[in-house]
Amino acid sequence: MKILATLTILLIQSAIAFGMLMIIYMVFVLLDYQGGIDGLVGATLFQPIIGGILSLITIAICLIIGLPIRLIETLKLFWSKYYLSIFGILIGLTCLVFAFNPSMIEKAKVIENNVEIVKDIPSLKLVVAGWFGLSFSILHSFPIIIIELIENLFKILLSK
Repeated sequence: MKILATLTILLIQSAIAFGMLMIIYMVFVLLDYQGGIDGLVGATLFQPIIGGILSLITIAICLIIGLPIRLIETLKLFWSKYYLSIFGILIGLTCLVFAFNPSMIEKAKVIENNVEIVKDIPSLKLVVAGWFGLSFSILHSFPIIIIELIENLFKILLSK
């Protein structure tokens, strides 16, 4: 029963992280949208697929890195007791917002239609730090109330 509750919690955490990462990815896609039919097709068909793949890869990496938090009970209690995951979520979101700060914007050379164009892009370091920090913190947040609720639900369901 404990394993089933743990897997359910992991599935819920993964779904929330996947949804958040997809929303963030699609916001970046919309901010980069230049117009035109080809851009519309790319933004509506191909970019969600790429975003889903990147989100799944990120979730897998963050799950592997965070295995000690899941497997070592004292570390898990320390992580949840001091709300480190909430702090990590706030830092990740802050990094993503600050990536668009005009003083943090970077220049990138892009070739479109055989013409070299210089584009302003958000700070790659802050975007990556925010992306992984947010994903890691969502995947390894353990709200005690929700965990107890799910475990009690499984006790009731399996006792019948």
